[in-house]
Amino acid sequence: MSPLRRNPALWAAGIAICSLAALELAGWALYKRTERLSERDLDSRLRALARWTALLVGPERAEALVSGEGWAADELAPTLKAASEEGNLENIYFFGPDLELKYDIRGYYRLSGGSFPPFALGPLLRAAAGQTSSSRLYKVGGSYLKSAYAPVRDEGGHVVAVIGVEGSAEYFSTLSHIRRYFVTFGLFGLLLAVAVASLAYYALSWLSSAEEALARAEVSEAMGRMAAQMAHEIRNPLSIVRTAAVRLRSKYGESVDPKLVDFILEEVDRIKELTDHYLSLSREETINPEPCDLVVLVRDVVEVLPEDGPQVEVDLPPKPVVVNVDPNRIRQVLLNLLSNAEEAVSEVPDPRITVSLRRSRRGAYISVEDNGRGVPHEVREKIFHPFFTTKEKGSGLGLYIVQRIVRAHGGEVHLRSRPGRTSFVVFLPWKPNIR
Repeated sequence: MSPLRRNPALWAAGIAICSLAALELAGWALYKRTERLSERDLDSRLRALARWTALLVGPERAEALVSGEGWAADELAPTLKAASEEGNLENIYFFGPDLELKYDIRGYYRLSGGSFPPFALGPLLRAAAGQTSSSRLYKVGGSYLKSAYAPVRDEGGHVVAVIGVEGSAEYFSTLSHIRRYFVTFGLFGLLLAVAVASLAYYALSWLSSAEEALARAEVSEAMGRMAAQMAHEIRNPLSIVRTAAVRLRSKYGESVDPKLVDFILEEVDRIKELTDHYLSLSREETINPEPCDLVVLVRDVVEVLPEDGPQVEVDLPPKPVVVNVDPNRIRQVLLNLLSNAEEAVSEVPDPRITVSLRRSRRGAYISVEDNGRGVPHEVREKIFHPFFTTKEKGSGLGLYIVQRIVRAHGGEVHLRSRPGRTSFVVFLPWKPNIR
């Protein structure tokens, strides 16, 4: 069972992340709504001020100002400045019917010699067509501003000028700072939540693996005790049966079918070997490490294999690979793995088994590879469990004993399998970290 389903803490971490994300989205939506409402309120205020200023100017003074008559500017200046202060405006602009800027109360237009940053053409065109309009927010010198434009009409309803009012939107600068901090802390919170959830997941995964390993150890210990007791009870009768079979052959000779006696002896020996495996489960795995050249050890093991079996190739380094191991126990590991490989390729037309050895910074790796049909996915997680086997006459202890011996040396054994290529890789550290 996965840690996610077994541990409510992971669900709580996931819910916390989702809640934080939802809070982020809700906060962002609130920020955008506040921004829209603030801009809408500023837009309405500036439009109203633009219409009011257009009424203050009037068509007569507007036409005079467009014609360039000096008295009109002198007469309008106090009125427009008062309107600017009363409306808390940054500037007021006066455009002719051709949308050419004629006057601004701050004097920016006159001081710049007639040049001025281009105004938003769309709102100006709508105002020249008789419709009050406004621009979008824009930024000048680090300040947020917004403008609104209103037409000045004569008695016939014709537009003779356009008044523009510019208001400060400085609170948008504050909003932008809030947005920046909001996004920064939101992202930091999300990253922190993800990091905590990841740590929780890996910690709980480790605890889950530890629990499963402890449970397997307890089961193995109980089964080992039971197996040892059964093995002790079986060994004495087995010895009697074997002795009787040998005496039967020596006493009656050819009158007894020799195949029958051989079958009895073969099966007795097989059961004796099986009971020896069971007895080994009740004992703690002990090793007697000594310097051993794995190149020589692998060669010796391969040379004693039966000649009628599949050919075994070796891939060994030219120089010695000396590791502190128990040679007899590692020899048993190799024999068990090679026996499995021989069975795996028994039905393959072109059987191949390869034993390779390589050194690393941490230790040595021994690989036993075959070109059998591979190990099914559903079997891989159980293949090192005691008493698990897919063979008709298997004990289910071969790979379990391999793992016990390797781990007693402080190493690990791993399975890599796909159709046509299966390998068991044994890692042995330079010096055994005895467990």
